[in-house]
This record gives sequence, structure tokens and C-alpha cells, in this order.
Amino acid sequence: MNGLLRIIVVIFLFSLTSCKNYYYFNGQQKVETDHPDRYEKFILTFDEGKQNIPFYTYGDYRFKKVDKRYIYFKNSEMHKLLQYKLGQKNGEQFLFMYTDQPTFSNILGFFYKDISTEDIKKLYVNVKFNENGAQFFSRYHFGKFQVYDFYKTVKGGLIRFVSINNPDYSKDLDYQWFNREINTMFFNINHSLWNGYIEPLN
Repeated sequence: MNGLLRIIVVIFLFSLTSCKNYYYFNGQQKVETDHPDRYEKFILTFDEGKQNIPFYTYGDYRFKKVDKRYIYFKNSEMHKLLQYKLGQKNGEQFLFMYTDQPTFSNILGFFYKDISTEDIKKLYVNVKFNENGAQFFSRYHFGKFQVYDFYKTVKGGLIRFVSINNPDYSKDLDYQWFNREINTMFFNINHSLWNGYIEPLN
């Protein structure tokens, strides 16, 4: 009986992991923007509510709803992607957004306790990246996706933004539109997130 119970518990835990839902709506709060003619503004809250940062988007970015036409990953695919570099380290999710334009990206955000950019560098030795002491940017292929990873040091760990392209959009096979969107979103609109300036990955 103990053996059967152990098997049932393992299957239950596996099902919880494999069914994790990354369509997350709780960590992002839309607030009054200080750029009403240009950008929407959100407050992203993480570390169990202890920390937050501002985050700007264009008006076509969506949150608090799911439209499968513009969500390019299955939950199982995102789980594998997130585990690809950080192994079994689980992050606290605080962001999920997408744009209703098929050329652009899905963006997710996570907080990881007790990990540093020095730890991250060891995991990205075979992919292109830029860095300075407090932040780290990388681009690589994972399965059918073009992926951008952005890490920033915060109190007690790192925040990570993960952006993926639309792999089925045949008009952007060289990722020019996707790359332009990423550079605009993370190095222009949200430049205040980063300490100093790092040349975007092209």
C-alpha cells in the first residue's frame, strides 16, 4: 500500500509541474502613465510583494486576458524553456503580456531568490550575451523560438524577463521586426530599468 501511495503522490506532483499555467495576471498593475501620449505604465510587484518596478509598454500590449492567436507558447513549452538554463530553480512569476500584433513578442517576468549575474554567466557560455555588473542580456534559439533573456540584479536575487517571437510568422524569418520590438521595449521605453547603458543585441 505504501508503494502505491508513493506512486500516486509522484504522479500528482508531476501533473502539477507539467500543468503549470504561465498566463499570469496578478503581478502587474496598470497605473496612470506619466507619458499619456506614448506609453502605458504598469507597476510590477515581486518578492512576495516586497519589491516593485515600473514597466512601460505600447498600448497594443494585453494583460488580464488570453487570446490564443497571439500567445505563441504552450505551458509545457515555456516550462521547458525556463528550465533550460536555470535547471530546477523555480522563479516567482510577476509578468505575462503579449501584443495583438503577430510580428512581436510574448513577455514573461520572474524573480529568482539568491542567484547572481555571476551564476547566470556560467549557464550562458555557448550563447551570445552582453553584460555589466548588475544586468545580463542574452539571445538564443530554443526549439522553434527565438528567445531573449534579460536579467537584472535586485535585492535578494535577480529579476528575469523572457521574450519569445511568433515562430509561425513567415514574414519575419530573419527576426528583424522581432529584434526591433525587443530593442524598443527594453532599451528605449524601459531604459530606466537598467543601470547605465548596454548595447542591444542585434
